[in-house]
Amino acid sequence: MLQRLNLLLFLNIPLIFFAQKPFVGSLEYNIANVDFISKDTTHGKLFIYALDSLVRINYLLEDGKRQESIHHLEKNKFISLLEIDGLFFAVQIKDTSALNRNYTFHKNKTRQTICGLKCREANVEFPEGNMLIFYTKAIDSKYFVGLNNAPGIPVKGQMPIETGLLAFELQQVDLRKPPIQLFIPDKKYKVLPLDDFLNWAADQHN
Repeated sequence: MLQRLNLLLFLNIPLIFFAQKPFVGSLEYNIANVDFISKDTTHGKLFIYALDSLVRINYLLEDGKRQESIHHLEKNKFISLLEIDGLFFAVQIKDTSALNRNYTFHKNKTRQTICGLKCREANVEFPEGNMLIFYTKAIDSKYFVGLNNAPGIPVKGQMPIETGLLAFELQQVDLRKPPIQLFIPDKKYKVLPLDDFLNWAADQHN
């Protein structure tokens, strides 16, 4: 009996000492989308709402464009919320962002306090070039899509995107529990697997 107890304690020690506490709350960033093709810079907001393994990410740009998604981190799945010609779709997609790591972090000595969080600078090597980013270990990086393998959640810096780069800086941390409704698509959305949505989109062009 004592041996079984010791084994159970041994198995649970790594969970107790090494598991990072899940984040519950919301983060607000100022963002700037720099388009290298059109040479335009569009400012906006990034909101990240987290409820343990459930995450909602809302990009709101000043030109009216928006990008919203709901992620289930443990299941590696997410739903992209789309509006096309007055029709609303919740498209189910397999999340492979954690596997597609194409960057390397090199920690620097520079430190800075941002929104009350102790942050450290890192030089990040992307295929597109090197960029500086501040991050904090106070919150797990898994909540920041695109850099979810960082040593901690990014709070300030730049990262490459499809048409240019995205600059971001954390403005506010809210530790209040987000309402569960944020993580459930509204009834106006039609839920579709990705293949079905792509077939529908192809039919619209025929």
